[in-house]
Amino acid sequence: MNMNTVLDRVCRFCTRRRVAVMMITLAVTVIFSCGLFKIKSDVILFELFPYDHPYMQLVQKFSKVFGGGGTTAVIAVSRRNGDIFNTKTLSKIKGIADEINLWHEVYRQLTTSIASQNSKVTIAQALGEIQVAPLMWPDLPKTDEEIAKLKHLVFSNKLYNGVLVSEDGAAGLIIAEFKEDISYARVHQLLDDVITRYGDENTDIHIVGFPVLMGYVDSFKPQMKFVFAVSIALIIFILLCIFRNLIGMLSPLIVGLISTMVGIGFVGWIGINFSPLIYVLAFLVGARIVSHAVQITHRYFEELNAVDGNDKHTACYRTMRAMIVPNVAGVLTDAAGFLVLIFAKIILMQHIAVIMTFWMLSIAFSAILTPIICTFIPAGEKTIKALAENKKKVGFLDKAILGAAQWSIGRGRFTLSAILVVLCVVFTFQATKLKTGDATPGSPLLWPDHKYNLDQQFINERFKASSEAFTLYFDGKPESIYDSEMNMLLQKFDNHMAAALPDIYKFSSSAVNICKQMNLVYHDGDYIWNEMPREQNKLTGVIGQVKNQMGGGTMNRFWDDDLSKTQITLFFADHTADNVKRIYEAAKAFFKDHPAKIESGVFRMAGGGIGLEIALNEEMKQAHAFIDTTVLITIFIMCSLCFRSFVAGLMLALPLMIANLGAFAYMATMDIGISVNTLPIAAVGVGVGVDFAIYLYSRVVEEYTPERGWAESIMASVRTCGKAIVFTGTALILPILPWYFISALKFQAQMGFFLSMLLLVNVVLALTLHPLLIYLIKPRFIQKGNHRISGVGA
Repeated sequence: MNMNTVLDRVCRFCTRRRVAVMMITLAVTVIFSCGLFKIKSDVILFELFPYDHPYMQLVQKFSKVFGGGGTTAVIAVSRRNGDIFNTKTLSKIKGIADEINLWHEVYRQLTTSIASQNSKVTIAQALGEIQVAPLMWPDLPKTDEEIAKLKHLVFSNKLYNGVLVSEDGAAGLIIAEFKEDISYARVHQLLDDVITRYGDENTDIHIVGFPVLMGYVDSFKPQMKFVFAVSIALIIFILLCIFRNLIGMLSPLIVGLISTMVGIGFVGWIGINFSPLIYVLAFLVGARIVSHAVQITHRYFEELNAVDGNDKHTACYRTMRAMIVPNVAGVLTDAAGFLVLIFAKIILMQHIAVIMTFWMLSIAFSAILTPIICTFIPAGEKTIKALAENKKKVGFLDKAILGAAQWSIGRGRFTLSAILVVLCVVFTFQATKLKTGDATPGSPLLWPDHKYNLDQQFINERFKASSEAFTLYFDGKPESIYDSEMNMLLQKFDNHMAAALPDIYKFSSSAVNICKQMNLVYHDGDYIWNEMPREQNKLTGVIGQVKNQMGGGTMNRFWDDDLSKTQITLFFADHTADNVKRIYEAAKAFFKDHPAKIESGVFRMAGGGIGLEIALNEEMKQAHAFIDTTVLITIFIMCSLCFRSFVAGLMLALPLMIANLGAFAYMATMDIGISVNTLPIAAVGVGVGVDFAIYLYSRVVEEYTPERGWAESIMASVRTCGKAIVFTGTALILPILPWYFISALKFQAQMGFFLSMLLLVNVVLALTLHPLLIYLIKPRFIQKGNHRISGVGA
C-alpha cells in the first residue's frame, strides 16, 4: 500500500466520521486546557544565560561566597536644585538603604551607600593612631558642622567621591545586590514604591540594574496582553474582510483556539516556565495557526464551489486530500525552526524549543480539522451564491497577483534576476555588520525615552559606579589573601584595565582599594603611597589592620571566611557588544603577560553582569551560525521528503537564504543585535516564510499537464493559490505590524515590524521568484507528481 492510498483512506475515514473526530478533538482540548491553571510565568535569571559556560558556573560558585551574580541594582537619589548635603536628602538616602536591608530578597551585607555601616573612612590621629569610623552610621549628622565634616570626608576620599556621591554633590548612590531566585515582579513592586515615597518636587529617584530591567519587563504583561488583544481583533476583522461569511471567519478562529488551548495547556502540564520574554513567539505561533487555517478554508470554498455548494462531504474530503501534505510539510518546517533551538545551551531557548515545537506540531491536524469544522457551520444561500459570483469575478487583487507572476516569468525575468542579485550583494554586505549582543547602550528591550534608559544615562554621566560590572575572582589556599604577589597582580590588573579602556572604565571595588587607602593614611596622605605595600610584612600589617577595623560587613564583600578567596569588581560605562568585546580582550591581554596561576592560587574570569554578557555572547555567536544553518538544512530535507525530490528542497530552501540575509541586514541597520531574545524569532521567521512557497508548489503539481505547458500551469496555480497566499500572509502580517506603533516594549515593537517585513518578503518571493524558478528549471518532480498531491473526489 503506497502513501497516496493511505492518505486517501485517512481522509475518507475522517470525512465519514466527522462527529467522532470532532468529539475526540474537543476531549483532548479540554484535557490539555486544564494545564492553563498550572502555568508559571516569571523571568528567571539563570534561564537567560548558558548554563554550562565556565563563567556561568563561576558566578554560581562565587555568588555563594560573596553574594551577587549579575543581580546588582543601583539607586541614585538626586537633587534638582542644590546638593544632597542637607538633613532632608541625607535622611532619604539613609531611609532607602535601611529599608532595602529589611528586604529578604537582598544580600544585606552587600548594600552600600554613604549611610551604610560598611562605608568607613580612615583617619590619622595623634601619636600615630589610626581611627576607622563609619561615614554616616548609625546616626545622621545633625548640625551644620557635622554636615560640613561629612562633605569633606566624602570629597577627600576616592572610594566615595564620584562613586557613592556624584562629583558635583547633587546625587548619592545606594547599591544593592538581589538574590538570584527572586521574583522580579516583587522587585518592581518594591522599587516602584521607593520611587513613589521618596521622590518629591526637588528629589528624583533613578534606578537601574538587571533585576530592575526584568521588573519593568514583567510589569508590561498587562500592556502586552492589550497589544495582543488588538492583534486578535485585527485578525477577526481581516477574516471578515477576506471571506465575508460565517464559515470563513469562524473556522480559522476555532482551529486557532483549539490549538492554542492544547499548546499553552501543554506548558502547564509539563511545568516549564512560560517567560514573558517568549510571549511574542507565542502570539506568532497562534497567528500562524490561524493563517494555516485561512489557507485551508480558502481551499474548502474552492472545492465547495466546484460542486456548486451542494456537497459539503465531497468538498471536505477534497480539501483534506489536497492540503494534508503541504500543510504537514509547512508545519514541519515551522516546527524545525523551533526544534533546533534546543541545541543552544540556554534554558530559555530550550524551553522555547520544547513548547513551540509541540504547539506547532499540533497544527499538523488542521488540514483535517479545518474542513470538518467548515462542514458544521451553515453555509447559507448567500454564501453559496457569493462563491459562484467570485469564481467568475477577476478583481484588482487577482489582477495584481497574476500580473506579478506573469511579469516574473515573462519580460521581467531578467530584471527580477538582476534585482535579486543586487539585493543579495547589499544584504550580504550589511549583514556582516550584525553584532552579537546589545548594539546600543541601555536596554534594547525598552524605548530610548523609557525611564530605565534615561536613568541609566543619568547614572553613567554622574557616577563612576554603575550596574555594568566585570568581576575577576581569586581562588587560593587558606589565608592566601596575605600573598603579596596576588595583591600586586590585582592592583596591576586594575591599572591595566583603566589604561587600556580609558573611555569606558569608571571605577573599581576591592579590598585592594581599602588597603591602599589605609597605606595612604599611614604615610600622612602622601599620594605617592596610594598603593599596596610591596614588602610582605608591611602588607600583612595593613591587611590585618583593615580586617580588625573594617568589620565583618565590609570584609564579607571581598574575602571569604578562611581568607582563600577574593574578588575585584570593575565598573564600566555600558555593556554594548563592542565594549563587552573590548573589555574581554583587554582582560585576556593582561593574562598573556601575567600568570593566571600563581603559587597561592589561581585568578578566574569573569563574573558580574559583563561576565555573564561575555558568556551569553559567546554562546549566541556559536548558536547563531549553527541554528541558522541547521534550520535551512532541515527545511531542505523536509521539502525534499514532501515532494520526493532534492531539486524541490533546493528550490524552496535557496530563496530563504535571500530572505534570511535581508533579515540580518535589517537587524544590523536597526542596531538590533543577536541575543537570547532575537535569535529565536530570526530562526523561526525563516521556517514560517517557506510555507507560502510550499502551497504554491503543491498547486503547480496539481495543475501541471504537458498539454498546458509550464507558463499556463504556473499561471493557473497562481490564479487559484496566489490569492490564498496573500490572504494567509495578510492574516499574519497585519495583526503584528501595529505592534511597532502601540507597544510600550521596544523589543515587542521591533520584532513585530521585523517579522512583518520578513513575512512580506516571503509572500512577494512566493509570487515572483518561485514562479520564475519553476519556469526556468522545469523540475521533473512537478512533471511526475500530478497523481501524488491531488484533490480527487470522494
